Amino acid sequence: MKSFSIILFITTCALATHAQKTADEVIAKVIQAKGGMDKLKAIQTLKMQGIIEFGGGGIKVPLNLYFIHDKIFKQEFTFNGLTGYSIQARDTGWNFSPFNGMTSPERATPEDLKQGLNDLDIQSNFIDYASKGYSIELMEPEDVDGVDAIQLKLNVLPNKTVFYYIDPETWYIIRTKVKGISNGQEYTNISNYYNFKATSAGVVYPYTVDNVTYENIDVNAPIDPATFSIAKKK
Repeated sequence: MKSFSIILFITTCALATHAQKTADEVIAKVIQAKGGMDKLKAIQTLKMQGIIEFGGGGIKVPLNLYFIHDKIFKQEFTFNGLTGYSIQARDTGWNFSPFNGMTSPERATPEDLKQGLNDLDIQSNFIDYASKGYSIELMEPEDVDGVDAIQLKLNVLPNKTVFYYIDPETWYIIRTKVKGISNGQEYTNISNYYNFKATSAGVVYPYTVDNVTYENIDVNAPIDPATFSIAKKK
């Protein structure tokens, strides 16, 4: 019985090592398809300009995203002459939605900030994931709109997990599913990615994400620090 237990333990460890190696091989292919390790590690800023379409395209809302790698992120959208935004930094964050009657920015909760920290990483959550405190698992493939997608599970926090669904022909991420708990509430966010193109920097991005179409994606473009300023309360 003791010998059997030892053999079972060794076999289990070998299978786990093989699965991890396979997951790392998938990650390597995803990184290469996106532009390669060197190009991704060179990303320090990112500007994305697009349109959100509502009601089957009847309503179009301009969207601007600004990132400084691992430091701060801003999402800005304009509708009916009003501009709302959300800002996430490592230790602070703000939300302003005048469409809902908000008259001044409100601070993000500490839990919301914690949940959004990995979104500040614009190079890739896959790069050096172990040193970031993440763990990865190769899951069973899942069907994504007819594609037998490879599934990777990235454990970001004890209460946040990101599932990546990868097209085995292109090695592009075609869907993500984020599951977590924030402020005591469970949430699940699913995003689908289409229309992949390389930017002038040689990094590939999906230019369509759900109902958002990006018109411009600029890698390492200068960003005015004033972009992240908080409007003063009146």
